[in-house]
Amino acid sequence: MAPKVRVPADFGIRHIGAPSNGDISFNMKEGDPIKAISVILSLNSPVIDNLTKKLFQTSLDAEDFSRDAVDCFIEASYSGEIEAVTLENFRDVSKMSHVFNVSWLGDRCVGYFDDFLKKLDTESSHTDLVFAVDEAVYQLSTIKKRVLLDLVVQKFSQLSVENLDKFFKEYLRDFGASTRCMIDCCVAIAQSNIHIILKILMGHLEKKELKVLDVGSRALLKKADMNVCFLKKPELRKRFSTALNQITPVDQNDVRLILSWLKHAKKKKKKSRRKRKKARAR
Repeated sequence: MAPKVRVPADFGIRHIGAPSNGDISFNMKEGDPIKAISVILSLNSPVIDNLTKKLFQTSLDAEDFSRDAVDCFIEASYSGEIEAVTLENFRDVSKMSHVFNVSWLGDRCVGYFDDFLKKLDTESSHTDLVFAVDEAVYQLSTIKKRVLLDLVVQKFSQLSVENLDKFFKEYLRDFGASTRCMIDCCVAIAQSNIHIILKILMGHLEKKELKVLDVGSRALLKKADMNVCFLKKPELRKRFSTALNQITPVDQNDVRLILSWLKHAKKKKKKSRRKRKKARAR
């Protein structure tokens, strides 16, 4: 085991930028391997400590990471700082912190992301908003953590319904290519404004004239709350029922899913009619 040293620390800072005669190499997808000093990395990463001290490995597979991210990971391990983290390498650096279990670096990456979110406002570009949501989707889909998503949900709750509508229309414009995780995150972000995404789904169903449910459509029907969907926009019931009725599902799970939505819409419609009759009787 590596000596008990408190990290992050700057005990390797003098090696940054200097020609390295390191004893461990990160094997990259392209280009020469990147060398580093294993003892410094081991003090930060129990994974690397185990690989080098117990398994005697002298190289690490880094083909899934960019060269810039690996350089940043090494520099952070040497200096105890994340000054080299950028929007471009954030994802890979964050993933490396998870893969090699450098907990302090993972926490700093979350802090970097949170600072980025705090700078967003109504004038922020669509590209910046997409970056925020995409990173939350990626983290949830790859390492099954909601940390970034929770921060995004909190930030997007400050947006107006109009801005949310504008964002989701662009973000989900290719609804058929949406993954289940994308839809799950969008539902979480929309919260009580889920009707915005429901309208996008209806447009998708009507435009494509789908006969079977695609991944995105199925994910939304599974994830969305029926009551919340129609609470703010009850007039969407009829249009939604029409869009669903055109689908001829072959999978039994899809059959049950569609029937449950149609039954719910029909039941609510009947209740509304009874309420109107009672009101007239009074």
